[in-house]
Amino acid sequence: MRLAVTLIFVLGAVLVWAVTRLKRNERIRQAVCDGEQNRVRVRSILQHSREILFGFDLCRKRFDYLSPSCLSLTGYTVKELEGMGTRELFQKLHPEDWEKIDRLIDRLRENTKEREWLGLVDYRFAHRDGQYRSFSDHLHVMYDENGRAIYLSGSARDVTQIIRLEESMRILEKKFYDSQKMAGLGLLASGIAHDFNNLMTVVLGNAELALLECGGSDGSVLDEIKKTSLRAAELANQMLVYTGKTGQVVSNIDLSSVVKEMGSLLDVSISKKVTIQYCLAENVPRIRGDVSQIRQVAMNLITNASEAIGDRTGVIAVSIRAVELRAGELEKTVPPGGLPEGRYVRLEVSDTGDGMNEETMQKIFDPMFTTKITGRGLGLASLLNVVQRHNGAVEVKSQPGHGSVFLVYFPAEEEAGNEGIEEEHAVVSEWRGYGTALVADDEKAIRNIAAALLQRFGFRVITAADGFEAADLYAANAGEITLLLMDLNMPRLNGLEATERIRHINPKVPVLFMSGYSREQVMDRFGQQPHTDFIRKPFQSSELLAGIRNIMEIRNS
Repeated sequence: MRLAVTLIFVLGAVLVWAVTRLKRNERIRQAVCDGEQNRVRVRSILQHSREILFGFDLCRKRFDYLSPSCLSLTGYTVKELEGMGTRELFQKLHPEDWEKIDRLIDRLRENTKEREWLGLVDYRFAHRDGQYRSFSDHLHVMYDENGRAIYLSGSARDVTQIIRLEESMRILEKKFYDSQKMAGLGLLASGIAHDFNNLMTVVLGNAELALLECGGSDGSVLDEIKKTSLRAAELANQMLVYTGKTGQVVSNIDLSSVVKEMGSLLDVSISKKVTIQYCLAENVPRIRGDVSQIRQVAMNLITNASEAIGDRTGVIAVSIRAVELRAGELEKTVPPGGLPEGRYVRLEVSDTGDGMNEETMQKIFDPMFTTKITGRGLGLASLLNVVQRHNGAVEVKSQPGHGSVFLVYFPAEEEAGNEGIEEEHAVVSEWRGYGTALVADDEKAIRNIAAALLQRFGFRVITAADGFEAADLYAANAGEITLLLMDLNMPRLNGLEATERIRHINPKVPVLFMSGYSREQVMDRFGQQPHTDFIRKPFQSSELLAGIRNIMEIRNS
């Protein structure tokens, strides 16, 4: 009986042991399966990661893991990257990033009480195709008990597209800022030019009246006043040109003559320690453009060269010659793209100043950029605006310590004859007006000057101080008034509004508008009417007479 009980006990114990072993083996097998499944999952995650995951043994200086995504992001396989040494890997970084990476490596090599370091570093890495790709690298560095860096791991993400989008946004923001700045400059320039031109109208008008009293030009002080007034008016007009507020008055221009005429003005515009040397070739073809704008280009180049020399003794060389350009001959021009082949007139201005580095040369044509402590920053930006309007281009050569050379190319114009010009001027000067002219301007001095000139042309003159008064005077004297000389900006009613009221009475009354602003403001509304024209302040008596004759003869034809 005892034996049976013992056997039953032993068998039960064996059975429990067997069941327990089976369960333990099942758990082990299940754990092995789960581990294998986890490894498969992790391997799948690593293989399909869009980032480069890596581990780098700093002691043996080699990768012990690289995710397969390195091939799509760098163009190199895992084996190729593992075979590269640290020097070769470093050489594939963009040269501008070497110093930053060197500083990071020195920092990581320092002893630290921390057992690990986490950080972010951005760099550019050369793809197999030769193009640099931008990466953002999340790094993890482990240190041993002695504070020595022993292991580097991390994930590198390709952020090239993000960088490009950010750069595009910066460019768009800069363009928007520049356009807003230009709009503000345009408003400011328009107001200044208008007021300045009104003042110059008084100066020029009085000078011309005095010359007429003296019998005409004789090279006296009055001639100098007249010449300087015209140059000052051109400067005011240049502000409008720069901001796009006015169009061009186009003619054939002898560039050499323009530069020669600037001699006395340049003498007071540049340092007394600077010498200007001229080399103006003979028989240079003319160019087609606005003479005031072309003059401003030469003035800007020479004054800019003088400022580059500063207070030192130096030389500015000015050269003008005809050149033949072949297709693709000029590569580095502003605006980019060079010029079509053909014949050009080249204005070259060089100086013995400090010169410029490449970074400065990339910015000199930007609005408001200046290297001076005080300055307008508009000179070269304005120059480029004018050159582009004349279908030309600018080439700049400069090195620090070796001065600068600016070469401006204008398309050469076929020679045009001047026959008949003197005869035409004579016919205009002999023309006489008739009837009553109504002069409307809110500036009393301008009204008086205009009235005096019109009386010399043969008109009887009545004047009005604003558009409302002008409309009333015309209504009262409609049968006698043969000409309206109307300022654009006047109180109560401006010149345009007053003219519209007057033309309800007489749709064909000749009107010559005058203003310190541009003609586009007028001609957009009245340009289709043949007995309407515009003259910009300040004007010469000959220009005023030619404008009046033009609209009155059209009316009578």
